[in-house]
Amino acid sequence: MRRNLAVSGFIQNRFIWRNFSFTPGLRIENIKFKRINQLNNTIGETELTQIIPGLGVTYNAFKNTTVFAGVHRGFAPPTTADIITNNGGIVDLKSELSWNYEIGVRSLPIRGLSLESTFFRTDYENQIVPASVAGGIGATVTNGGRTLHQGLEFAGQIDSANLFNTNYNVYFRTAYTYLGTAEFRGDRFSSISGFTKISVTGNRLPYAPKNLLTTSIGYSYRNFDTFVESNRIGSQFSDDLNSTIPSANGQRGMIPAQTYWNATANYRIEKWKTKPGISRIAVAKPRITRLV
Repeated sequence: MRRNLAVSGFIQNRFIWRNFSFTPGLRIENIKFKRINQLNNTIGETELTQIIPGLGVTYNAFKNTTVFAGVHRGFAPPTTADIITNNGGIVDLKSELSWNYEIGVRSLPIRGLSLESTFFRTDYENQIVPASVAGGIGATVTNGGRTLHQGLEFAGQIDSANLFNTNYNVYFRTAYTYLGTAEFRGDRFSSISGFTKISVTGNRLPYAPKNLLTTSIGYSYRNFDTFVESNRIGSQFSDDLNSTIPSANGQRGMIPAQTYWNATANYRIEKWKTKPGISRIAVAKPRITRLV
């Protein structure tokens, strides 16, 4: 049996000066973990507290165009199952802590078209990294130590209803993420059994594809809406050694690029406050590729 008790509080205020706005904030988290094994009557308990500051800034540079930037403290606690063993022992698993930076611009250049572009950098002091999600012996999570994630994001949407002033809407939207950097920093050795003396500093993090692309096209009219969506996930490593040849147990090797398709249709019945719909997901056969 697992029990968590979390208490949090925050304070935030927005200051406006001319075309600028400044939004500082501070959050405090306190979490108590407890795990009870009723088979052998063992109990494990631990507690953590974290202070999480942040600051966001926006500048309305031009008409319908906003430049934004921010720096925020990132925090994610480990799960109860990961930090407390089945026998009540406390695992030396630290919280994920990072400093997150972003700067970007969002714009409505013409009616019916929205665009956004962002540069982001996530500098982890400690990232919890899975040795493998394939399961089996050695498939645990570990303190990954210092890691760095850095890249670009682009998003856009166009709506015919606003563009051509129609009572129906054909829309197209897309979002692309380029994760150019996702690597171990500092002194880091492999968590793979039999390779724990091999340094992986500078290696790419497992399960961190360089390219993510989501594209959808849809149609809406009054209470009806339908769209088809494509999710493209680039190839990725499944281990910190950056192995390219898959192992028999699936814990090592390259995961090839994949494409997922989703089709959805909804109809809103307002008097019932209900939206019945149908959805179908199909997975395209992955290709064996290099890391893209």
